[in-house]
Amino acid sequence: MDDTAWHAFLTSRGGQLQGGRVQAFAGLPEEVEALGSAGLVPLFGSTPLRLTGADRLEFLHGQVSNEVKRLGVGDARAALMLNVRGHALALMRLYRREDDLFVAVEGGAGERVEAQLGAHIIFDQVELHNLTGTLQSLTLQGEAAGEVLQRALHAELPEADRFVQVPFEGAKVLVSRVARSAPGGFDLHVLTQDARALVEALEGAGAKLVGERALAAARVAAGIAEAALEGGEGVLPQEAGLEYAVSYRKGCYLGQEIMARIEARGNVRRRLVGLRLESVPPEGARELLAEGKVVGRLGTVAEHPQLGTVALASVRHEVGAGAPLLVGGVSATVAPLPFETAAQYTSR
Repeated sequence: MDDTAWHAFLTSRGGQLQGGRVQAFAGLPEEVEALGSAGLVPLFGSTPLRLTGADRLEFLHGQVSNEVKRLGVGDARAALMLNVRGHALALMRLYRREDDLFVAVEGGAGERVEAQLGAHIIFDQVELHNLTGTLQSLTLQGEAAGEVLQRALHAELPEADRFVQVPFEGAKVLVSRVARSAPGGFDLHVLTQDARALVEALEGAGAKLVGERALAAARVAAGIAEAALEGGEGVLPQEAGLEYAVSYRKGCYLGQEIMARIEARGNVRRRLVGLRLESVPPEGARELLAEGKVVGRLGTVAEHPQLGTVALASVRHEVGAGAPLLVGGVSATVAPLPFETAAQYTSR
């Protein structure tokens, strides 16, 4: 099975493709409900990269915001690619295996990350491989995600910051804990030729296919940021809920001086909040206004079956909960995170 056959399989299961991604398989309420139990989402925005060579750990350690050299075999970490101003440009998941480093770049930022890494390989004994087309990524989210995985793959579940490689169809599935919704779940990376069989096995164990539209709604409700949307040029990790992907103990990487300065001073100007919107703002509208002054930046906007139109945003600290804002002429109100429907999971 190649990428075309993979797309065709998902379309045959009711997948609605838009912009190269499956946005939905069913109605939004049904899919959001599935993500509370065991919703399986193809992650077409994820780019799989592989680093090999004797210098791979040292090289990547100097390129990203989190520890790499100290990773043991089987360890997993989230890390960011920053610019010289410390802005969060891309989020990635790092997995150290015996003979390589597997890197899953999120949010469609794979081309940018690959180009920057490639430009910095000079005398290093490192080879960079793009596995797009060879591998597929999915996420299984919900309270029953672990039970479904165990029934389908007959394997032990990984602990936090660890991953396992489970034998499947003569190859292996890489499984790690990644929270993309309030109840959390697992990311899965599998050979394209085995992706259909994996979906069928998980469905047989109780999972339901879900599109990215519902995943965005669940992620926003839980207050989980994505660098491609909540971060980007002009936004620091600490302003976008991405600080967990930064290590303050390491040095010598792009943006490190800014991170050290923030640690020393202990504050930034903005924070991640939720927004309730009257409607979806016009495409490209990002500036959040309070009494005509720019006070923040809009991130992910999602339609939620219980919450209505909601969003994540980075706003100045003085803008409190309940404050009225405008974005692209659309009224918005600041709301605490997580939103109410997600709090039932985070309070457990």
